[in-house]
Amino acid sequence: MVGLDDMQKQMSNLVDLATEKKKTKAAAMYAVKPMLDEAKSRAPVAEKAYYRYYRGSYRQRKRGNAKSSRQLMIPGKLKEAIKRKSVELDQSVGAAVYVGTAKALFNRKYYPFYWRFLERGTPKMAAKPIFRPTFDAGKYLALQRFKSRYKKYIDAIVKRQKLESLQDDGE
Repeated sequence: MVGLDDMQKQMSNLVDLATEKKKTKAAAMYAVKPMLDEAKSRAPVAEKAYYRYYRGSYRQRKRGNAKSSRQLMIPGKLKEAIKRKSVELDQSVGAAVYVGTAKALFNRKYYPFYWRFLERGTPKMAAKPIFRPTFDAGKYLALQRFKSRYKKYIDAIVKRQKLESLQDDGE
């Protein structure tokens, strides 16, 4: 991360904290876009819709009145559930961005719980990772994209401040 600390110091000297946070988050969201697209392309999709069968909830089964039911599952649930989100860090000005399935963004009914089985495998199924290879392949590209966008923001702020100082001198 050569030069990233220098750019962060330069940005903090030029603008206030709120603007710095906003620009850092925007650069981080821009940087992670290729990883988001790659993870979505790696996500498996069923060929057609299928039914998932239920035996009722644990509480219903315990009482002895469990009703069997079925629910139509639409293909592409995992692909739609892969999102990016900016996250505030406790002790720093920066932002962290993750790509993954987020329970908070979805109704539990639509949450693709099975992503962890694909990513890590099970005792009887080999792992077919989605997120780890995406991260390994895209982390350097994301860093370069972040640095280039952050530098563009710094250059724009410096240019704007020079114009403002010229206008102040002219009056």
